[in-house]
Amino acid sequence: MKNLKVIGLVLIAGLGLAGCEKKNQEYYLKNIDSAKEKLKECRNDIDKAISQKDEKLFEKIKNDTECQDAENAIKEDRIRQAKLEQERKEAEEKQALETEIAAIRNQIAGKSWQKSINEYMKVEECNKFYTTSSPKCKAWKIVYDEKVDEGKKELKQLPYEDIKEQMISICKLDQRQGSNCAVAQSALEEKATEDLANADIQTIESKKPLYCAEDTYTLNACRKSWEKAFDRESDKHVKFFTDNDDEFITTFNSCVDKIAEIEEQNLKWNEKNTLERKIKEAYPCYQVKEAYIKRGMGYSVNFKNKIEK
Repeated sequence: MKNLKVIGLVLIAGLGLAGCEKKNQEYYLKNIDSAKEKLKECRNDIDKAISQKDEKLFEKIKNDTECQDAENAIKEDRIRQAKLEQERKEAEEKQALETEIAAIRNQIAGKSWQKSINEYMKVEECNKFYTTSSPKCKAWKIVYDEKVDEGKKELKQLPYEDIKEQMISICKLDQRQGSNCAVAQSALEEKATEDLANADIQTIESKKPLYCAEDTYTLNACRKSWEKAFDRESDKHVKFFTDNDDEFITTFNSCVDKIAEIEEQNLKWNEKNTLERKIKEAYPCYQVKEAYIKRGMGYSVNFKNKIEK
């Protein structure tokens, strides 16, 4: 009998502890419905304290740790649920994207990069100014970018002149943004940039008729690749002439001599003007003229008078 009584007391004590689990934030996080009920009670008590103007009750409820834990648990649960919902959406979008990519790759299987890009250009919903963010358009953009890289890589294995020839042919029928024409133009620009990467100023100048020819001077191969290469090297020489007096004076005076030689030929105005412009706009006279301006010596540089030491 004594043993049974002890066992019974132990069981009762255990049940009592189980029923009196501490209701902290961890507890409420596991029991959100209870947290909502508790928070409702706390807010009702706050409203009651305000209506009765009971400051003590108000302070008691406001500082009640169980009320605070219930509210914090609800906030944390909302964050968790939002994160889970975001992860669910991302998983859905990823699956949809992978499905579309697989379908597109199956559609263009065995086709060249040019024909693949033509297929992309046919998908009007993905080629508008404001494209949709649908899985289909996202998938097409991924595949399209792959084909652009493939096309540029293939074209850039050719000499610049051959890329230009192919570009002209490709651009005859379609010059839309994103078309094969745009890919060829981009390959031409990158090839020009690579070719001129380590060239000196005189080499770059000599290549201008190639990279800025009449039929390509509006393209980035000229407007970006050639001009950036020229500016890069030209700036170096401008700085050199700005920083070094002797070289500046010698070079400036040599440009004066060149202009004087033309003046002595008694040419027609347009012929004289053309020859003088070629000298003034070419290395080293163009760079020494810019150095003259940077030195604060004036803005009008005609190379009429020599600089005295």
